[in-house]
Amino acid sequence: MQIRFVNVKLGGICIQKVNKILTSLISTVVHFMKRVFFILLCLFGISFHNGWAQQEGNLRFIYQFTFQKDTGDVHSKAEEPFVLDVFRDHSSFTSLNKIVNDKYLDSLTKSIERAGGVDNITSINIRKPGGAASESVIYKFPDGRIRFQDKIAGTLYEYKEEMPSDWNILDSTTTYSGYNCQLATVQYGGRSWTAWFTMDIPISNGPYKFMGLPGLIVKMQDAKDECIYELTEVNNQAKGIDVIPKAEVVTKKEMKKMIDNSRNKSIAATINSMAGNGTVAKVLVRDKDGREISMEELQRRRQVAQRKNNNRIEIE
Repeated sequence: MQIRFVNVKLGGICIQKVNKILTSLISTVVHFMKRVFFILLCLFGISFHNGWAQQEGNLRFIYQFTFQKDTGDVHSKAEEPFVLDVFRDHSSFTSLNKIVNDKYLDSLTKSIERAGGVDNITSINIRKPGGAASESVIYKFPDGRIRFQDKIAGTLYEYKEEMPSDWNILDSTTTYSGYNCQLATVQYGGRSWTAWFTMDIPISNGPYKFMGLPGLIVKMQDAKDECIYELTEVNNQAKGIDVIPKAEVVTKKEMKKMIDNSRNKSIAATINSMAGNGTVAKVLVRDKDGREISMEELQRRRQVAQRKNNNRIEIE
């Protein structure tokens, strides 16, 4: 129902002014009730320590990531959903597509095991039900430490990093998706970042590696608008996996070099390296429409895609 405001005076009282006062009061009450609801949510199973949510299970925040893949083409932007799971003593940030794909690969692995191992497999039907996905997982801790993990040629590696805490919190405020937000800036990875965070959700966390503000980051982007994270969903009943897998520790520079080398590796060599001591004689690959693609065509498409995918979140 739409309320129409009319400037009418009755007994010296301006109805328009009364309406403005009532509108302000209603807005204040709505904001108050939103905070009360979140506080009640926290009381039922969540306690806060150093700005971090602690509960049995986790809080899940989903971000839509918009990324310009080609630095020379502003129209080369792609989107991918990411998941921030906040646990008792750490959080994890990873691609939602990766979560879907990993479930499929776990099922595929069990099928291979039932067949007696990879030595008894001569063909594998590969698909990614979740679509293209970033393969890394970022584990974040309240003291500002992160553990960045990525699987390269079948081996899980990780590097450790201390995130910068030199946020510049500004006076600028706005409302985003119904949350009262404040602006902050930071320099990281060769980019200038702006973040809108809200103390309506008092969790010191956000997308990618970012954390350390007195509230959840609901939107973040770099100065060139090549990387944009936007909060799209809040779920207090999600069941994420809070176990951090063991990985071979390397330096950040070493991992970057390994990732670059893996991009230049042929698809056939990559698949055989994942097979361990066995050799996969045939790989059946289909596109999104179900059409079979030869290894040569797949390799050609990959090379074309790599030339157009020359941008990185961290450029330094």
